[in-house]
Amino acid sequence: MKLKLDLHPIFNDSRKIEEALYGVIDEAVEKRATEVEIIPGKGSGALKKSVVRFLERPDVKSRYHRMEKDGDNWGRLFVHFRHDRSDSEGKPKAASALTLISAPCAGCGDEISTAAPELESPGSIRAINVVCPWCGSPNRLSLRRDRRGVVHVLAALDYPEA
Repeated sequence: MKLKLDLHPIFNDSRKIEEALYGVIDEAVEKRATEVEIIPGKGSGALKKSVVRFLERPDVKSRYHRMEKDGDNWGRLFVHFRHDRSDSEGKPKAASALTLISAPCAGCGDEISTAAPELESPGSIRAINVVCPWCGSPNRLSLRRDRRGVVHVLAALDYPEA
């Protein structure tokens, strides 16, 4: 099975682009698709670069086998999936819902988005490290879930101590 995502209709909305990319990767894993064709278009190449940066994030890259750029049409990318045969045996796995969190980068101020890790209980705090896809600054995102289940995010620069 092959899936296709055309980004032309949402090319200027980075949040919708990221949601669409997460959605097609989730769908490919859930439906055990072998390939996803992503069409950022030719244009200036900025959208294609941001899609490639998205696909190279560790949380996304772990979900697919390899990515290739189309040699004939440079406005198209292919993401290939390899599914283990053992996954198809037995009961189907429950799909985990990904919660997207976003915060402004402490370096450049642009929006950083990533999948939120599970938070054990209300009031629990968890810190994750995220590199800004725009300026490359290391950010430490502190996540806290309140009693209503809302996740609050605070971004701070995270430079290694010498």
